[in-house]
Amino acid sequence: MKKMLGFLFLIVLLAGCSSGTFQVPKKEYQTRVQVLGVLPLLVDYNSPLEYPQKDNLFNILASSASGKHEFLMQQLKEEKGYFDVRSLSISPELTALSLLSAGSPHDESGWPQGYTFDAATVAEMARQNVLDAVLVVVFSGEQVNETRRSRTKLETLQTRYSQVLATVAVIDREGQILWTLAGEDSFQALPLQYPDFDEAYYNKTDLVRVKNISLSGVERALDEASSKDGEAVLPKMYKKLFKEISAGISPGVFGGLN
Repeated sequence: MKKMLGFLFLIVLLAGCSSGTFQVPKKEYQTRVQVLGVLPLLVDYNSPLEYPQKDNLFNILASSASGKHEFLMQQLKEEKGYFDVRSLSISPELTALSLLSAGSPHDESGWPQGYTFDAATVAEMARQNVLDAVLVVVFSGEQVNETRRSRTKLETLQTRYSQVLATVAVIDREGQILWTLAGEDSFQALPLQYPDFDEAYYNKTDLVRVKNISLSGVERALDEASSKDGEAVLPKMYKKLFKEISAGISPGVFGGLN
């Protein structure tokens, strides 16, 4: 009985480790995607963000994201789920212009539902680099309806908050999306606003104002990293994002896809 309970616990644990949604059966994905290309992390400057100095914010994000896809490529390689994983040396700015031109639909709460990628751009990248599919990570600024709690957990405020989300997709050489991380599963990369419950408390009012996090606060959040024996490591936000992607699309994890 103990062995059976342990086995069931393991099944539940493994099921909880996966991320995103496969658009094809997992075994079909594993068969079709043997060589995966990892694009530089893209920033959608045209996303519907309401934030002062929006372009400066996106510039900071783009600078922070530069070169980080190499870490993601290496992490996927170490999982040994693909014949090869390759990072692509292309301009993220020009790629975003052509690949994301169709934009992303949103649901009523503001969650992006995933981009309609330009199939010709994907096909050309796959042909030039001899790939079965490409992995695309897009940071976008969004207005999402959420409920936030105070630090004491006693107060809540539901409204639309500005934040940076990451949506992710694996696209084959024909332009078909094979796996996606989007909608309410989108990765919440950076909060850009917060409800000031303390201000309302000390002013004896029920009116809670939503305030913007400063650009310097955004920079510190992007640079925030843990250290190991004094050695700097990948910033926490990217580390968490890459772990979620790897958990979703690494066929070699826990003995392969079923």
